[in-house]
Amino acid sequence: MKQLLLFFFFSFSLLSSQTLKKIKIADAETGKAISNARIILAGQIYYSNDDGYTSLPKDAKQFEVSVSGYETLNTSAISDLVKLKPLYKVIAEIKIVSIDIKKIFKEVYKNYSDKYYDKPATYDITFWQKSFENNQMKLLMVADGQYWTRDGNFHGKEAFHKKFDNFVQMQIDNLRYLKSEKRDFDIKVKPQKGYNEFIGNLFFNYELHRIISLSNQRKAVTSARVLYEDENHQEISFKVKTDVNLIYTGTIIYNKLDRVITHYQMNFEQKNHEPREYRDETGEIYKFQYPDGIFTFDFYKNGEKYVPSRTSINYAGSKYMQGDRSFEYQSSREIIYKKFKPSDANGLKNPVEINEPFWTNMKVSDDKGFVDLSEEEQNFLNEKKDEN
Repeated sequence: MKQLLLFFFFSFSLLSSQTLKKIKIADAETGKAISNARIILAGQIYYSNDDGYTSLPKDAKQFEVSVSGYETLNTSAISDLVKLKPLYKVIAEIKIVSIDIKKIFKEVYKNYSDKYYDKPATYDITFWQKSFENNQMKLLMVADGQYWTRDGNFHGKEAFHKKFDNFVQMQIDNLRYLKSEKRDFDIKVKPQKGYNEFIGNLFFNYELHRIISLSNQRKAVTSARVLYEDENHQEISFKVKTDVNLIYTGTIIYNKLDRVITHYQMNFEQKNHEPREYRDETGEIYKFQYPDGIFTFDFYKNGEKYVPSRTSINYAGSKYMQGDRSFEYQSSREIIYKKFKPSDANGLKNPVEINEPFWTNMKVSDDKGFVDLSEEEQNFLNEKKDEN
């Protein structure tokens, strides 16, 4: 069976403003905004938005700013602009060498529970969901809540029997923002199966198993090289090309001392693959073009083990075609794990269905909490509906 990543169409702290300072994270050489830069401050996690902005407590003391491709910055001085120095130009004379990435993936997967937190845990989270139809934003949902895992692992047997709540739950405490516009899409697609993958994409051990399986395919070609190395870390780029001409490229940050992956980004290319034909609920044929996308996982050390700080999934270029109609979609889902705390095995009080658009019947809170919207997101919220 061809290895195509499933796309799901429904794809899909509380500090007062007086105590916060808005800062911008930017490239020290070009001045370009840096999105998804992580700030760790007193055990609290923050990320810069698509425009490079985030808000921190004005009285913040000693925090760390990090993102792939840049020097990690440890500072106690909060300024309006935080500049990060690129790594690669600094080490231009270092020879780029090949490395056995399959060996690293397999070792990390084998020792997963020894390195990553494997007991019940609850996280304070911010959950983002966005989707676009033909390059027009159609959905923005931002919510704060709690996320619980039994041991930080995906469990295939329980997932097969749809017992997801046994090992992962999410609770929404405040729906901060929600705007959903009607789509033009009118193809009567049959309900999709594959919730295992939708839930699985939340877990790094699931992703490791997938990339190892891809690299083990009969005609797969795998390569990797070290882009940067210091005493403790390696930044490694990798590429897996399978026997069906699908390409998976990515970057990891590997902690050599702890033998653990702290950052993983995998880009997959599927848009050049031939569209597949399906029949809708009326029996008519339509074609579906699988998308390109990016999976990202970030971790940081808390005590003796590593816990997640962010997971995100971005799809672009999925297309439904029937007759002269064509609908192209992109979507993103992101969870920022703002605060970690050990928990118990009882789970959460009011879990939602993670694999469903749970926000449909929820009331939007007047309290907007600690959320830094991008300019694009703010414009979408402020945009008036066409009443014609």
